[in-house]
Amino acid sequence: MAFRCLADFLEDLLHGGQLARVDAEVDAREEVAQITRRIAGAAGPALLFGAVKGHDIPLLTNLLGTESRICHALGIASVEDLVERIAEVTGNDQAAGWLDRLKAGVLQTGLAKLAPRTIRSGPCHQVVRVASDVDLADLPIPRSASDEPAPVITAAVVVTSDPETGRQSVGRYDLQVLDARRLALCFDAHDPPSRQLAAWQARPAPMPVAVVLGGDVAGLLAACTALPETLDTYAFAGLLGGKPLELVTCREIDLQVPADAEFVLEGTIEPGEPKAAAGPMGTPLGYYRPATAAPVMRVAAVTHRTNPVLPAMVMGTGPNEAATIASVMSRVMLPVVRAMIPELVDCDLPSCGTSRHWALASIHKTYPGQARKVAHALWGLRQFAFAKMLVVVDATVDVHDREQVLAEMAARVQPPRDVFFAQGPPDPWDPATPQGMLGQQMGIDATTKLPEETQGLLPPRNLPSDTITQLVADRWEEYGLGPDPASPPSKRPSP
Repeated sequence: MAFRCLADFLEDLLHGGQLARVDAEVDAREEVAQITRRIAGAAGPALLFGAVKGHDIPLLTNLLGTESRICHALGIASVEDLVERIAEVTGNDQAAGWLDRLKAGVLQTGLAKLAPRTIRSGPCHQVVRVASDVDLADLPIPRSASDEPAPVITAAVVVTSDPETGRQSVGRYDLQVLDARRLALCFDAHDPPSRQLAAWQARPAPMPVAVVLGGDVAGLLAACTALPETLDTYAFAGLLGGKPLELVTCREIDLQVPADAEFVLEGTIEPGEPKAAAGPMGTPLGYYRPATAAPVMRVAAVTHRTNPVLPAMVMGTGPNEAATIASVMSRVMLPVVRAMIPELVDCDLPSCGTSRHWALASIHKTYPGQARKVAHALWGLRQFAFAKMLVVVDATVDVHDREQVLAEMAARVQPPRDVFFAQGPPDPWDPATPQGMLGQQMGIDATTKLPEETQGLLPPRNLPSDTITQLVADRWEEYGLGPDPASPPSKRPSP
């Protein structure tokens, strides 16, 4: 992060008009969420609620609700700058070379200098509460929706480990409060912690879990990214922030967490512990995730800074922090996806599908059936696993321009020929699919068809010649019509 700690970042945002303080008393049950939705829908500032009813701890929402604030937190001017930073650090002369380096492991690549460092103590251990001193009700955890039966922690980085290798897994998952010292962990069967839990229970032994709230923004961004499981998430956070993360060992369990975190909840999932009902809970789509059985974490310790701030992501319809992060990180990861799918030119996860259910991809097409091959390859990646609608277009199409994509679909798609279907893992966020059923996915081939892909001749495109196009471009100033609308912008503007 370009700042020493979260407090410094918030102070900078305040002076820049990108953080608004709310001093009026507000209720964490729905009121905070509704205020945040209205501000996020207008691309407004981050919000710091200083007087949450019944609590002394300030509550922070919409921190990363705009692309510009994400870039500001990382000390970059644009997302493209971040992609260039990653390519430089990893020696990415060619995409395939980058993937090889990622697979080789942190110590064998340019990531080594940005690998996390373990230190003895950090600000997250300034206050330590254990055993009977732990009470999750002290935290101003908001409820985003009226039918949520209990508060849900939404901006947490959850740290677990593999009992065989000791390798840590870091990801963002929702956690619902069950009582003063228990949390329901809402990860799914395809998530790494699910496999790790099965291995711990086979021993049988308690599975250690750490829940990190606040701290370096890069850590949260990395945890929200669908990274290859061979890549160290903490090292990737170092790449994003331009400096290594500093980690400390938890007080009650053997896991490492960022030293500058605002809060750390330490605990275990005990072998044989019955699962608890978690949900329903709101999702970024504006629907409820149905109640499910979830593993129970018993919280043994809560550590935090002396004057902490609790971050939260508000879920719901419209622009929101979770969807903004997913959209930005999908662009950051484009070179990695290209390494696995060489013909891929660009891709986009539109916010209208919360950067999850719609996917658009452009390719260099050279052989029949290539669009279908690319679609299935993308569905095989964690980043695109829940894309219900995946559209593939030609390399000349800007996938970030919705009108262009729709025009290509209108001109290139013959539904019986170009629409195809697949099945994938159940998507807990999909309101159109009954709980527990396999996900249903639709691919649309909107590329130019090769002779082998169609019967009969297709009409040619009506395009101006290169000669007249260049002539008009050269003489545009003579026409006295202002700037040439066909001139490409230097960079796509941030929302």
